[in-house]
Amino acid sequence: MFPSHWILFATIPFTYALIGWVTNWLALKMTFYPIQFIGYPPYLGWQGIIPRKANKIAQNFVEVITEKLLDVKEIAKKIDDATVEKKLSDALEPTIHKATIEFANSIDPELWNKIPKNLQIDIINKIKKESGVIIKKITREIQEDNHSKLDIKNLVFEKLTGENTKTIVDMFQSVGGPEFKFIERSGLYFGFILGFIQLLIWIHFPVAWTLPLQGVLVGYVTNFLAIQMIFRPLEPKKYFGIFEYQGLFLKRKESVSLAFAKIVSEQILSSKNILEELLSGKAAEILLLDIQKEILIQIDRITTFAKPLIAVTGKWSTYETSKLEISKTITDATILQAKGLDDYLQSCMALETIITTKMNGMSLKDFESILRSAFQEDELLLILIGAALGAFVGFLQLVLVSL
Repeated sequence: MFPSHWILFATIPFTYALIGWVTNWLALKMTFYPIQFIGYPPYLGWQGIIPRKANKIAQNFVEVITEKLLDVKEIAKKIDDATVEKKLSDALEPTIHKATIEFANSIDPELWNKIPKNLQIDIINKIKKESGVIIKKITREIQEDNHSKLDIKNLVFEKLTGENTKTIVDMFQSVGGPEFKFIERSGLYFGFILGFIQLLIWIHFPVAWTLPLQGVLVGYVTNFLAIQMIFRPLEPKKYFGIFEYQGLFLKRKESVSLAFAKIVSEQILSSKNILEELLSGKAAEILLLDIQKEILIQIDRITTFAKPLIAVTGKWSTYETSKLEISKTITDATILQAKGLDDYLQSCMALETIITTKMNGMSLKDFESILRSAFQEDELLLILIGAALGAFVGFLQLVLVSL
């Protein structure tokens, strides 16, 4: 029988190498894609394992980032309120000058022109100074009570879920890129080895119906071995007394730490995202009210000398309305200019450095959990997908052999 089927026998190792590579490649694609469910939910169709578990994985990353890697209060303390005051006060000066003149003229169209030039300058400087005081006070409040004005945990969660689910996929692919590439290639290597073993079995036991079962074995074993070789052993270990090996992911601890820190600092907790959350997020209204309240207090103090005249001339209601308008103008300008602080905040917070240092200092067990624990419960699903795909390819072999 062997002479008439030698071509079939010779191709078995190569066929199994192809099965191993294809099943691993496809299993990885199915792990990450599609981002959104395609088909007829909830059961007829497919969504990548990572995107489907995005909420749960994101919650895991929230805990890792905010509890193990970062101390939000310590980071907030790195922001220098005097620097923030200087940058914002200088940027706000044109707005303050214009708003002050409009405020005075809204009470009396000629009021500002009637005020001596040196007094005009004093008023502008006083308002600018008091605006700086407000900026420093608000900055300190954010530093001391950042939870009420800035929900970091919620920010991390939002940047990894919903319309941002692709970020979590990008994170896995960037941090674990070489490991996922290894899973893909290992299917080729392990498949060839298993195929060679199967060649020996097939010569003595050429039963066609076993081909789908063999496909299951190849798909299962190649994925299982690949995952084990990524995360085990934790520490370098010698095999056969000469060959030293350590889990690929753990061996790349420094580069993984840097890649993870870069994504967190640039895509999740970037200064731009933090400012947007602070100035436009759920707590923004509280911040706006705080700023406006402080501005109103300072306007009342600065205009104390003019209040009797305003009351006598019957312009009190105009004064109150104008006071609200100038406070809103300065508040809006403050928020607008604050968005330009992202470069300063990015440099002073130094999140990338902090996270990289913390991760490099972790035990290997804790370090492994950052990537693996997020989808460990789905590892079996990944392996079973490989087994199912292997069964499908084995069935095609069965059809070809039967022809």
